[in-house]
Amino acid sequence: MDDETINALKAGWLGQVPSPLAKAFIDVGTFQTFPDGAIVYGFGQEQCCLFGIASGHIRMWVTMNEQAPRFGHVAGPGFWFGESEVVTGQPRIMEMEASGETRLCMVARNDIDWIAKKHAEAWASVALLAVMNQATAIGAADDLMIRNAKKRLVAVLLRLSSHRNAFQGVPPVSAVPVGQRELADAATLSRSSALAILAELSRDGLIRTDYRTIVILKPKQLAALLAE
Repeated sequence: MDDETINALKAGWLGQVPSPLAKAFIDVGTFQTFPDGAIVYGFGQEQCCLFGIASGHIRMWVTMNEQAPRFGHVAGPGFWFGESEVVTGQPRIMEMEASGETRLCMVARNDIDWIAKKHAEAWASVALLAVMNQATAIGAADDLMIRNAKKRLVAVLLRLSSHRNAFQGVPPVSAVPVGQRELADAATLSRSSALAILAELSRDGLIRTDYRTIVILKPKQLAALLAE
């Protein structure tokens, strides 16, 4: 395995656990490449793997309380997910979709048990990952209670680009693979309201909108808007 892949996988949560344990997770992992738009796993399916993003991006869709699936989050290299299902064994409430060609490291539940026999802190580290991802979800919910529409959309953009509430410590994403309609849904705004705000941010040189992508040009200036 090349150093670039290892460094990518250790850019977030895995870089915050003891080095021998991080190496053990990567060593037992199996790698699979998913094409753009492929579903890594869907709603209600059983799964028993921990997933780490080595390259590409994962778009996350969520559904609860019998609502239609909604776009929730996007993550890039270094981000790990799937810990809740691994721990609880419950069917999934999220759907994970590859954005661009995406390579994942997959660590099965049985392999985590095997790692734990040699590294006593293995499951505690998985619990740490669960806390980090829970904190991100809580931060997202808190942002959605921002009353000012512009600030709410900016907060969502900063989270999607890992400039806000990136508790795993993954590097920021400059080009966020999200469409304008999806962003409007994620920020609980009408499409017309979201488009007007994006146009204003674009005129101010803070972002650039491309096809199904929003490029963050000046994250510090965007963050400053939230403090106004």
